[in-house]
Amino acid sequence: MPRIIYTIVLAAIVLLASCKSEKKATAYSDLYKEKPVTILIAPVQDNAKRMLEKNTQDRVFNEELTAAAHYLRQTLAAPLASQGYYTIAPLASDIILQKTGLDYRQLMMGNMASLNSAYGIDAVLLVAIHKWQQPEINEVVVYTEYTLRSTKSGLELMHTWVRGDKIQPVDIKGEPIELSTDVDFIVRNQLNIPLAHKCILLQQMSDFALRNLPTSVSQWHFQHDRYITSNPVFYNFIIYPDGSIERTNYSEDAFGNECFTD
Repeated sequence: MPRIIYTIVLAAIVLLASCKSEKKATAYSDLYKEKPVTILIAPVQDNAKRMLEKNTQDRVFNEELTAAAHYLRQTLAAPLASQGYYTIAPLASDIILQKTGLDYRQLMMGNMASLNSAYGIDAVLLVAIHKWQQPEINEVVVYTEYTLRSTKSGLELMHTWVRGDKIQPVDIKGEPIELSTDVDFIVRNQLNIPLAHKCILLQQMSDFALRNLPTSVSQWHFQHDRYITSNPVFYNFIIYPDGSIERTNYSEDAFGNECFTD
C-alpha cells in the first residue's frame, strides 16, 4: 500500500508541474551549450506540512518552518555567485515575477521567453522544500528539490533532489551538545536552536547542490560530466555529529517513499 500511495502522489505532482518541466536536458552538455549567465531565484516552494496549532509549541514549530524557507532563499545566491553567475536579488525577482504574472507552476512548465527578452534572464532556479521530519531529538531531516530551467529553450538544465540529515552529538544522558560552529551561527544570527539547525542544514545542502554546477568547457570536470544525465539525480547529504559531511547517491524509490508518504 505505501508503494501504491507513493506512485499516485508522485504522478500527481508531475501533473501539477511541481517537479518536472515538459522539456528536459539529457546531459550537462546542454547546460554548457546554453552558457547561462543571469539567473533569477524564484520564491521557495514550501510544501512542508504544518502542525495544527493547538498550543504554543505547534505555532512556534510552524513559524520555524516558514523562517527556514525564507532563510533558504536568502542564501541561494552565494553558491551561484561563487561560480560566476549573476543572480537577481529576491526583491527584484519578486517585482519581475509580479509584472510578468508567472507563478511557480508556470516557471516549471510554461513559456518564460519574456524573462529573457525583457530582463536578460537566462535561467530560473526553482527550489522546493517538500518535507521536514525529526526522527530523533538530535536529528533533523529535510527533503528538497533544485531545478534550473532555461528561459530560452525551456530545458531543465539541472534537476537535483537532496535528502538532508543533520545529526547532533549527544552527552551520556542523551541530551544534544552544540558544536562550537553551530553556537557561533546561533549567536550571530540570533536564532533559536531548532531553527538554527534547520537553517544550517539547508544552507550547506544548497552549497553542495549548486556550487559544483557546471559552467563552461574550461571547468576541469567538463570531460567527465558532459555526457552524464543531468536530471533527475538524487543525493543523500549528511552532517555528522563531529561536523563532517558525507555526500552520496540516493535511491529514487527511497527518496519518494520517504518524502511523499507519511
